[in-house]
Amino acid sequence: MKGKKELLADILFNSHLVGLFKRLPLRNKLIILNYHRIRPNDPQFSTPFDDGVYNLDADEFARQVKWLKSNTQIMSEKDLLDHKQDGFFIAPKTSAPCVVITFDDGYLDTYTLAYPILKYYEVPAILFVATQMVRDRQMAWWDVIAYLIKRCAKPFIRFGGRQFPLGDERKEAIAFFLLRMKQEKYEHTKYLLSELSEACEVALPAPELQDKEILAWKEIREMAQHHIAIGSHTHTHRVLSTLSPAAQKEEMILSKLMIEENLGQPVLSISYPVGEPHYITVETSVIASVSGYLLGFTTNTGVNDWKSIQPYGVKRTARLLEKVSTVSLLTVLPGLFSWDSAASAQIKRMETHPTYADAYYRLGVIHLGQGKIEQAISSFQQAVDSNPDYTEARIKLGISQGFAGRYDEAKKNLSVILEKRPSFADIYYYLGIIHASNKQILLAVQDLEKAVTINPAYKDAILKLGVLYCQQQQYTLALTMLERASRLDPPDQDLLALVEAGRNIIAAHGDESSDLVPLFASYVGNSDQIDELVKGFVTHLSISPNLNDIMAIVEKGAFPRDNLESLLLLFQDYKAIFPEYSDIHYMLGILYKKLYQNQDAERCFRESIRLNPNYVKARLNLFNLLKEQGRFQEAIEHGYALERFNLLYPGLYCGLAETCLELARYEEAEKFAGKAIAMRPAYQRAQQVLQRIRERL
Repeated sequence: MKGKKELLADILFNSHLVGLFKRLPLRNKLIILNYHRIRPNDPQFSTPFDDGVYNLDADEFARQVKWLKSNTQIMSEKDLLDHKQDGFFIAPKTSAPCVVITFDDGYLDTYTLAYPILKYYEVPAILFVATQMVRDRQMAWWDVIAYLIKRCAKPFIRFGGRQFPLGDERKEAIAFFLLRMKQEKYEHTKYLLSELSEACEVALPAPELQDKEILAWKEIREMAQHHIAIGSHTHTHRVLSTLSPAAQKEEMILSKLMIEENLGQPVLSISYPVGEPHYITVETSVIASVSGYLLGFTTNTGVNDWKSIQPYGVKRTARLLEKVSTVSLLTVLPGLFSWDSAASAQIKRMETHPTYADAYYRLGVIHLGQGKIEQAISSFQQAVDSNPDYTEARIKLGISQGFAGRYDEAKKNLSVILEKRPSFADIYYYLGIIHASNKQILLAVQDLEKAVTINPAYKDAILKLGVLYCQQQQYTLALTMLERASRLDPPDQDLLALVEAGRNIIAAHGDESSDLVPLFASYVGNSDQIDELVKGFVTHLSISPNLNDIMAIVEKGAFPRDNLESLLLLFQDYKAIFPEYSDIHYMLGILYKKLYQNQDAERCFRESIRLNPNYVKARLNLFNLLKEQGRFQEAIEHGYALERFNLLYPGLYCGLAETCLELARYEEAEKFAGKAIAMRPAYQRAQQVLQRIRERL
């Protein structure tokens, strides 16, 4: 049944009376329309995923775009920014309503259905992409929730002590879990999807089913070349109000970096996931600004008055976009539709008070950052005692106990999770690390193999398994793990180089060669350093699930200065919380080096090495930095320390040769240059160094 306003919209549009309202002065208004998905025109169309994100079908979208093209001034992202001066917005000189078309998320139908219509009518738009969705080819959490509940054959499910009927009440069950994901802290919902999968007795959607729903970078690049600006929708699409300020910052920065890396152009705008006022925080707009964005878009917050637009609180509406009649009335009589009451009703539904379990959990994380492992264990134990189903607290408890050498307690806690969720790959991974730390290598191998069986794309588990295969002298299997990890991450050139080196060793010395061991030592550490690995897992778990992604992008990428400065602020925040973590100091060194602040870079590399003397990459960067500054005597000491690792890095030995040449240590220089050439016969720089050495001898 139509509401009164929808009925009024139909009457006015169909009688052409809506045109009369176009004469009203609307120069002060900016209406931003927020679409998500477009349905095919087939009336029999259905989706195994969330129905709620489909706004309309392709024919209706074409009618809307045609009407908007003829009756409004449709603006691009560039147009918006061109009307921004000194932090304020200036209305265009037109009496027509100003409209911006936006799409969120990164669904394929944006390209296959919406983009051809936009292109035909030569209409600009902004597409906000959630980068994890595109990179990992995985549907977002709301789609997975809908998929699991739709496919569940049980009359009801039990979850968290509650019972949910699944007859005609599936929509209510879906709405409950969607609201839970929106409202509860990340630590409580991190494993909700896999837990719901088990409760429904439905497997998570197959990769091929998810893949065909999601945009690829090739398609995004094409749209970006045809008047579709690409903005960020964060990385994981987690609701920002459920995240700490530091986690919000990394979500924004990581997404921005990934888009810029794939498109080769700056990302200027962000739309906040589920961006109604109660789903963002007071810090969100400031974080968006310091992360390098120029505009930040909210959701379902109404219509903008040009004179009062907040650059990081730009209003959008996703409501009443199903029909051209309501869209037409929305653009010419925006005040007719009130959003404030709906927003107030939603705010009243929020339950924001933290539980005692949350307080204990957060205290445990703080203790980890301070290196107070026993206090962390105590706090996590209290969190678990308060809420036995607090999975994230139990995981941190088990890992912390393992690091403290309390292996039996660690295994007991992690095994509790496996009793309820026997297909939890992460838990087998952590158990593998615990067993390796306790020198139970066979059990460690079994656990890691189980993790990889459950999740064949588990790169970290694959690499750690390679370490243990090396210790067992199963070198061919170890190389197979390197190759497998490299196929999962083709852009990782360091890993690809190690694979090639490993193949050369096998070809030259056979598959029993222990020379493969340094390959793993240089990339991921060795089994004798397993305690350091466990410490790293504890800290990574405490800092962020995205930390490895951010570090990989920072190390390999070239960025504008603004991006580097945003990243510098992020890692400085990390350092304040985790001052004893060597990776953070290393990444600060990399950022300072990219900013040509060599003195600060040197200080950070030295601190990283002080905290972890076996940190190869930190020492290698310090060696190169000192060599570039002509401080050869200092550099050579770090070079000799690196030589002890037996690394298969031709660049290192060429650098050692150059340093020894400057110090007139010609025989050593010749030895190092020869070693570099033996690893890479076509290494022209090493050949030139060798020629210079022989001229001196």
